[in-house]
Amino acid sequence: MTSPLVSTSPSPGTHPPERGQGFRRFTARLGWVLAVVVPVWLAGGRVLTNSTGDLTPVYAATLAPVLLVLSVVALAVPARRQARYPSVRACTILLMSWGCGIALGFTLPDTGEGASSVLGAWAGPGAEGAAAALSNPLGIIMVFLAVMGCVVSIRQSAHGDGQGRSRDADEDHAQGTGYFPVLDV
Repeated sequence: MTSPLVSTSPSPGTHPPERGQGFRRFTARLGWVLAVVVPVWLAGGRVLTNSTGDLTPVYAATLAPVLLVLSVVALAVPARRQARYPSVRACTILLMSWGCGIALGFTLPDTGEGASSVLGAWAGPGAEGAAAALSNPLGIIMVFLAVMGCVVSIRQSAHGDGQGRSRDADEDHAQGTGYFPVLDV
């Protein structure tokens, strides 16, 4: 005999929680913080070590706004749709992008009198070469993952479930038609 307070079936009108919903919710909430903190770190991280140089304004005008805009779009579009949060795939890609952005903030080289990367200021002049060697790949990977996360987030939230369904089976008849018949075989 079951207690009247314990129900074995879901109540009408409720749905069981979707797989990954907690991760999506946590990443989206953390993402709003990281969407601001990581670009600020890229733009002014060397201020903490007093090693700013001639390239600091360039980084603040290029890298930081690009990452900020891509992150905000990737988080805001699903929030305005029925999905409410980016998909698990988009959240993972965005987390990797923000991780590369944090690492890039440590390794961004600078020029001028007394200027260096944060890693170079902390570890000494021997780390400058390693920081310069890591900064290019980290920057490229960060921007690529940010663009990819933005595109995946927008596309996978288009149908409302946020689970990555890119199209319905009902849309198969329209494949290969229209202005760009890519799949017309």
